[in-house]
Amino acid sequence: MSVKINAYNDSLRGKFEVEARRIREVLGGGVSIEHVGSSAVGIGGKNIVDVLVGVRDTSEMERARDLLVGLGYREGHDSHLERIFMAWRKDDDGTDRETGEGDYHVHISVEGSEEYLNFIRLRDYLRAHRDEALEYEQMKLVFAEKARYDRKKYKALKSEYVKELIGRAQE
Repeated sequence: MSVKINAYNDSLRGKFEVEARRIREVLGGGVSIEHVGSSAVGIGGKNIVDVLVGVRDTSEMERARDLLVGLGYREGHDSHLERIFMAWRKDDDGTDRETGEGDYHVHISVEGSEEYLNFIRLRDYLRAHRDEALEYEQMKLVFAEKARYDRKKYKALKSEYVKELIGRAQE
């Protein structure tokens, strides 16, 4: 699967608002829903809308996952004990492809956990440090080229850089 880095699209903030309402209708109260990722910061990337859902405990993570399946989300391979990863594709025709521009990623985690807080820390840090956000946007292009647009290799390169940014955010 290949990766394509796009210029930021301002319509993504509105897409988040619509999807957050749709998710809240299904999950009900008692959850937090946050816009995270590059689209929340206003920088380019894959232009996928990342949604962070904070729940009370791990059993609520599983409940949220099961309810989101009813909305058309599928659990991805990146799930682990501290986070369930879900994806939704706009052309959900059963084709096996990665999500792309205009699609959604939902990250379900226990609110207040390190996993949850790192999403918030990164978003807030990049919003407060526009120069760092723009550098991150440029690094995505570098990582995509270095990975020869292979999405798995791109994710590995980007992941190390994101860890550095989170470290700076914690200082």
